[in-house]
Amino acid sequence: MPGIDPKGSFAAISASTISGASTEIRLIHKEYQLLLERLRTAELERALLLAGVSHELHSPLSRIRLAAELLPELTDPKPHIEIITRNVDHADKLIGSFLDFVRAGSLVMDETVDVVALARFVMASFECSPEVLCMAPAQERVLLGQANGLLINRLIFNLIDNGLVHGKAPVAISISAEHSPESKNTVQIDVCDAGTGLPAGQESILQKAFARGDASRGPGSGLGLYIVRQIVARMVGRLVFTHDDHGLHAIVRFERTDGSH
Repeated sequence: MPGIDPKGSFAAISASTISGASTEIRLIHKEYQLLLERLRTAELERALLLAGVSHELHSPLSRIRLAAELLPELTDPKPHIEIITRNVDHADKLIGSFLDFVRAGSLVMDETVDVVALARFVMASFECSPEVLCMAPAQERVLLGQANGLLINRLIFNLIDNGLVHGKAPVAISISAEHSPESKNTVQIDVCDAGTGLPAGQESILQKAFARGDASRGPGSGLGLYIVRQIVARMVGRLVFTHDDHGLHAIVRFERTDGSH
């Protein structure tokens, strides 16, 4: 067929050839172009993530090395030990975020997860007082089908961590489920911090890898919301942000049909 390269790729089909093709061929060509674009975007994101992780690790590793080299010469090594510990924690968290990204694209969605129980487990790992981190009254169990427990764990962890690091305490998490007459079950995870919210016009930008807001939202690796976005997309959910008198709400919704949980 004219316009197709020797490998048979749709990529080389000319616009004039496509315009004269059947509806089926035009649809296939359109889907093929969308697939190519998604693959290009995925490769760019992976390259950015690898480069970013390498860059982000350089600073804490350099501080660890410098502090370690000075230890033998110090009469009071405690401050430098604290520097080493703090930077090891930072590096560990960054590597964990990278692993979250990799897992988001590979883990199977074949579990039914009790989101309430998992949220309580994640909250306990922060070791915060109820004045800093709390959960609103919830149903005893909220089950989400076609899910993966590890990804839900990391999603909730990143939303809480983002609120604590970039927002303002208290951070409150709310888990709810709704059942519609159309046999649709919606599970909602709402994490609210008392901060001023995302910088105006930067909601989509801050969901990209290594993106950061203004200084008032605090330090961080810039991976938290990006990981959340990847997990939500992988689990066919929706992520939205709203702001009210209580603060910034990061809301994730998953919709399933009856029989999926």
